[in-house]
Amino acid sequence: MHLQKLDLNLLVALEALLSTQSVTRAAEKLSISQPAMSGALNRLREHFGDPLIQRSGRSMILTPFGLDLSRRVGHLLASTTELVQMRPGFDPLASDRTFTVVASDYVMPIFLPLLLPQLAVSAPSIRIDLETRSVDYVRRFTLGLIDLVVVPKPMALQECSSVELFDDEYVCIVSRDNRHVDSRPSQADYLKLGHIVRVNPDAGGYSGDERAIREMGLARRVVATVPAFGMLPAAIVGTPWIATVQRRLAEQAIEHHPIRILPHPLKLPKLTMVMQWPVIRDQDAGGQWLREQFLRISEGLRHVTARA
Repeated sequence: MHLQKLDLNLLVALEALLSTQSVTRAAEKLSISQPAMSGALNRLREHFGDPLIQRSGRSMILTPFGLDLSRRVGHLLASTTELVQMRPGFDPLASDRTFTVVASDYVMPIFLPLLLPQLAVSAPSIRIDLETRSVDYVRRFTLGLIDLVVVPKPMALQECSSVELFDDEYVCIVSRDNRHVDSRPSQADYLKLGHIVRVNPDAGGYSGDERAIREMGLARRVVATVPAFGMLPAAIVGTPWIATVQRRLAEQAIEHHPIRILPHPLKLPKLTMVMQWPVIRDQDAGGQWLREQFLRISEGLRHVTARA
């Protein structure tokens, strides 16, 4: 590679010389003096080891190598011009970038029906890779390999950019035909029932509701576990048991599953979801655009809560 020995401005002179086949006309084209263009031609000849243009009678013609260069230099100059004029920016309509988002399994069924149809129109060529938290996601996040994380506030990573998205609360769900559970179960009723709970070893084991219940010194009778909150509504159907889920997920699920939503008898803490991104992504135009999409959806979710 000899790029370090070649002033890239000489590409402009090279294109002018090869297209005009004249030092005089090339100088006029670039509005420089003829001696300056002659100097540029000498440097180009030295670099390429070829005369490039040579006299033939009263005319100047391209050498075979110069002719070969002339077929390439226009495209090269256009590409170089485009390269040096690039600025940080992001055009969602034109971009084919892949974004990696790590989110709680509860967030996915809430956000995906709102996010993906929107992206199909506003950013048709981008790709979103959604993942749940894994054992090495903190390392990947720190390295900037993850663009965005959406998790409950107690699980938020320290020393990185963070914004609260929305709040939620825990409720109980039971099968619609379950007559063993009142519309307002007591704490005693709740604890003696069989429970289906969400447990995901890859995401830190028990969920926030289970940790809160254990901190109260209480214990549920677990009869079954599932790896994602979104599986609880289907799992509870037809059983005499009970499950604890987030209200937004329950209200979404009741449209598709024969379940009832009941108030939770325990005073579980409010659930606040936060969005985080690596510090090195602060000024990333694409990352800023992605965060705006999540913020816009969250604003809509907050308005729904306010109306309710």
